[in-house]
Amino acid sequence: MRLNDLTVHVLEGFDDPLVSPERWTAALRRGSTDVVFLTWHWQRAWRETFARGMLLLIAVEREGEIVALAPLFTDEGMIYFGGSGGSDYLDFIGDVTEPDVLDLILQTARESVPGFLGFRFYHVPDESRTGALLRTAAARLSLACFDEGELAAPALDFTVRKNGSRVTEKNSLLRHEKFFRREGSLEVLHLQDGKRIQPHLKEFFEQHIDRWKATASPSLFQDQAKQDFYEKLTAVAADTGWLRFTRLDWNGRPIAFHFGSCYRGSYLWYKPSFAIDLARRSPGEVLLRQLLLAAQGEDARAFDFGLGDEAFKLRFANSVRKVRTWGLYPSSVLPGAKVSQESL
Repeated sequence: MRLNDLTVHVLEGFDDPLVSPERWTAALRRGSTDVVFLTWHWQRAWRETFARGMLLLIAVEREGEIVALAPLFTDEGMIYFGGSGGSDYLDFIGDVTEPDVLDLILQTARESVPGFLGFRFYHVPDESRTGALLRTAAARLSLACFDEGELAAPALDFTVRKNGSRVTEKNSLLRHEKFFRREGSLEVLHLQDGKRIQPHLKEFFEQHIDRWKATASPSLFQDQAKQDFYEKLTAVAADTGWLRFTRLDWNGRPIAFHFGSCYRGSYLWYKPSFAIDLARRSPGEVLLRQLLLAAQGEDARAFDFGLGDEAFKLRFANSVRKVRTWGLYPSSVLPGAKVSQESL
């Protein structure tokens, strides 16, 4: 499909020659939201692991340059961002501020789906222009646009002097670490190379399962597909430089793990675990302190606690970003009627 000087393509997949990892990254840099969850590596690993519905990978091109990308998929008449489920922040990739660009993406996606019911775009950051752009695009395309709710994502901004640099000296963090150092040998291993991370994943999964098995919220790693995703992501992103994996050993045994990232100055608290039999000694807080120190050591601008406003996050955060879910539907389809409101 063409519109003025723009051409839209529905790509075959992540190996399509039109969108190499380098071209994907160049487009990502120009967009409102440049986060690890939108990288070629994350999106590819997510798609190849979960393969839900049908892939709709759409590119808009002008004079041989990728203007924007939309990594989407469709399932039972609905269209979602790739990565919906497990990705804290999502958005279009590249510059969708031109009305023709966003209209081309939405029209192409809609026309690709027999029995189209609507779009549901999860976890779009409020600081992105996408929310406002979707409202105006919906009006042009005769769609109804709904704000379907927000979630909080606390962060510690290291550039704020008030508590950004001294947080690792909090007594609540130091107290627990002193116990482990006094009563034995505490070793901290930080890894960035996927090939070196890979051998530690099995113990990480097992510890996470054990930590949550006695609660009302079983570990996500009881689902083999979730383990497969972490394995796949570690392999696909092995050489990117943004993977971060930390292991804490005390007297020769692992007492805590963390799988996350440090992408463009943002250190992400993503998936932690700790030895449940040591819970009263708070190895999780020892882990947190070591991650904060690692982030500071890398001169990260921020420590991102990700989605969720749990009390422990708010103890350390000095800012809270919001993400929002946007729904676009034909006027005849009302959210909650024919369309399920359940999260992915």
